[in-house]
Amino acid sequence: MYLKYILRKQNLTLTNMNTKAIIAMMLALVAVGGVAQTTQKVIDNRFSSKELPASINQDHNSFIGRPYKAFDVTAYCAYNNFHPSQYLTDNNWDILCAFVQPGAAAKLDSLGITYNKSQLRLLEVGGLLSFDNGKYSTSMPIFGKKETDAIRKQSKEFADSIFPAIEPEIVKLISCFEKLGYSRCKYSLVFSYLLDGYIWDNGRLASHRDCEEHGLWSGAYWAMFDSRKHEKVGTNRYVPLSMNCTDSLKYWPGSKKLMSFADEVIKTKGNRIANQDVIDTVAGLGLVDENGNILIPVLHRNNNDDVDILCKSIADKLSVAVKNYCKTWYSAYNLSSERLGHIIFYHEVMPDLLEILETKGLVSMPPILKGEKVGKQHFGDICFIVIDEADTEK
Repeated sequence: MYLKYILRKQNLTLTNMNTKAIIAMMLALVAVGGVAQTTQKVIDNRFSSKELPASINQDHNSFIGRPYKAFDVTAYCAYNNFHPSQYLTDNNWDILCAFVQPGAAAKLDSLGITYNKSQLRLLEVGGLLSFDNGKYSTSMPIFGKKETDAIRKQSKEFADSIFPAIEPEIVKLISCFEKLGYSRCKYSLVFSYLLDGYIWDNGRLASHRDCEEHGLWSGAYWAMFDSRKHEKVGTNRYVPLSMNCTDSLKYWPGSKKLMSFADEVIKTKGNRIANQDVIDTVAGLGLVDENGNILIPVLHRNNNDDVDILCKSIADKLSVAVKNYCKTWYSAYNLSSERLGHIIFYHEVMPDLLEILETKGLVSMPPILKGEKVGKQHFGDICFIVIDEADTEK
């Protein structure tokens, strides 16, 4: 089953299964599921030996031995059974850090990193490691301290320069949300619906769908050296339901409940749901009332209303600017493609734009996203439904 959501969080819980158990399952899936071509494909090395510009050149050994949780890890992906983080059992993260600069297996011995062939094979099957001409090479971008600082300086300068061009329309968009009665959700709507939603539609920017497949997942998975001071904000999607999220979020009803609700919303096209089992399943979360009436924003994409027109215009301006910037930016960091550059750079731009919005008082983070115990009924403050009119007309 192709899960209908995209997961993007910083510290994802890793599986408790050991390497041998997972690789046995993965190899069985390769044999039975007919996905050998995807799992055996050699992934282009995201970091070649080409020297970076002097301003961001660094010693990659500086992060060997640095724990996974110390990095700011982002996954913008879709997956079947295994999230990319689930391949990081045992000390597999240390192995990936070691092979940011390609080398033979003996490199691990010289660094004092213990390993076995099953670990290396698991990382290959998971699309995180490639092997060519006797050398292993890490396939996911892992940025060191100097690179991370340089990228975030660039993303802030970019956000500061583009914001004046989009601010008037963002102000109008927020006003539209308020007139529709969505004031309590406007933070999540501006971030997850606009900045983290429209921007990925219709090829404005490369999305997870445009990236090559890695084992049983597709998209982008990368690590910055450390986290920003600002709470990390992301979006989980259970089409047509979307929810804003942070690592501090305390209320998490679980994917099964949210997917059952999303499936029912598909049937009713965002109108009142009548399935009492589903109503009872999500009761008290602020999504529906006891009669099945939807309590969260229902937005119609591609219907050319004021919200749709403003979102398209803002997203168009942002995407054109990001694409132009990334034409040369991605190669400076030895990324495998300009498409991957779009994804990584824009994910750094988003928090900078969000910080500008908060500083100007245009939006403020809901208490539930800060981890405050405000009650599960406020879960609805960070959720909304998107009905794509282009889909309904098909």
